[in-house]
Amino acid sequence: MNSRLQIGGKKSAFSLIELLVVIAIIALIGAFAVPAVGNLLKGTALTQAANMITDTVAGARQHALTRNRSVEVRFFRFWNTESVGEPVPSAASDLDTKPPGLNYTAQYRAFQAFEIGDGGIANPIGKLAILPNTVILSAEPALSSLLGNTDPAMGPVKTTWAANDPELPRGVGTRYEYVAFRFQPDGATTLSPTKGPSNGLWFITVHLLDDTKNGSSSSPPPNFFTWMIDPVSGSAKIMRPGVK
Repeated sequence: MNSRLQIGGKKSAFSLIELLVVIAIIALIGAFAVPAVGNLLKGTALTQAANMITDTVAGARQHALTRNRSVEVRFFRFWNTESVGEPVPSAASDLDTKPPGLNYTAQYRAFQAFEIGDGGIANPIGKLAILPNTVILSAEPALSSLLGNTDPAMGPVKTTWAANDPELPRGVGTRYEYVAFRFQPDGATTLSPTKGPSNGLWFITVHLLDDTKNGSSSSPPPNFFTWMIDPVSGSAKIMRPGVK
């Protein structure tokens, strides 16, 4: 009589309880991972912004020294038409109007260096540096002495688009304003070493756009860095407390 040997048995499927346990574990891992990824993205955007402003300003100073020319650094303020809810303004005068649903006005979010040629004509050096959509330069006087307190007698000059100025990309065109200072041929700046709201200390605080509503006018939001420049030597540095 032949007999068959049974090789292996029936494989049982996962029970409902086991499936629920697996799902719960995955959800728990996701709950811990999402904040970590969010902080990583915040840190990456701020690091990118820090590198951009450092490279642009250092390049402008080096150009002034090498070419024996004055070089102007401009910080541009405009509405970002690529961000949800931000308007397409009809004129630069619309920069200070808060559209429905937003708690802020147009922001400083780009910069570029210009060589000042004969006759005072500004010729761009390199490309316009536009910050990531999530990052802005603060215009609050207590957080950014260079952008928040503009007085030609102290150095920074605020102006709107003029006939010889370039149009900006991304639908901005001429609907912007900017604050500028200059590097002299010896590497020094036109910023006053003694005057100004911070007695000769010139700086810009850079932070996330979403943190605009979280910070007051006198204290920075949770995630930021501060760019500082010495008005006499023209050297600059970054101070960054970290990302929360």
